[in-house]
Amino acid sequence: MRELEPDAVAVVVTGSYAKDTADERSDLDLRALTTEPPRVPYRTWFVDRPGTSPLHVSAGAKTVEDWLADGLEPAAWALGFPARAEATYAWSTPGAARLLGDPPTRLHPASPPELEDFVEALVKVRRAEAAGDAVGARWHARSAAELAPRLLVSLNPERVVHDRRDALDAALSASVAPPGYPDALAACLGVREASNEAVAAAATELGRGLLELLRERAPDVDAQPGIGAALADGTLARQLDS
Repeated sequence: MRELEPDAVAVVVTGSYAKDTADERSDLDLRALTTEPPRVPYRTWFVDRPGTSPLHVSAGAKTVEDWLADGLEPAAWALGFPARAEATYAWSTPGAARLLGDPPTRLHPASPPELEDFVEALVKVRRAEAAGDAVGARWHARSAAELAPRLLVSLNPERVVHDRRDALDAALSASVAPPGYPDALAACLGVREASNEAVAAAATELGRGLLELLRERAPDVDAQPGIGAALADGTLARQLDS
């Protein structure tokens, strides 16, 4: 990596190798952190290993500034929860280690709630179902379900997640949630078996339950101008009847 990116001041290992959970099926995730724009932002190669499958190496490169900036953004995979992205050094200069921390693990903040987008996705579920578009209904139900957990983050004890599976567990085990929330969320996410009709019904249940809970417990959950008033006066709930 140092040869491929001569401006590197650190080579960071992420993913399962950084968490010490790698096995023979794991890929190796590397990031070269550079002082100048990298020559190639992403590479991949495979290393032969006798008796087992080749090692898949995913090798990214970005500037130190971009790496630090990315750490200030929510993690896209975390379903709205704060996320701890484990990392360790394969190599670094002393100056880079002081700047990035040792280890260079990043704590991503929670995603902001997006109540309008959540309701919009639910409306699209109903429209797709009415049009006989079962695939579209499932697709929009998943979109709504991915937005749902972030609406509950402020009402539940803080949970920092470490990977996609951990994020799913956190979403399904929220202690403060509407009745039936775990089952409805799982159906909409597609992680439990459900018919087309059941997915559409679960999306409606998810929406109505969350809106009712938020009106009672967190009417200011989303600071977007106008959305709080629409939650309080029932406008958002009526959207689900359209």
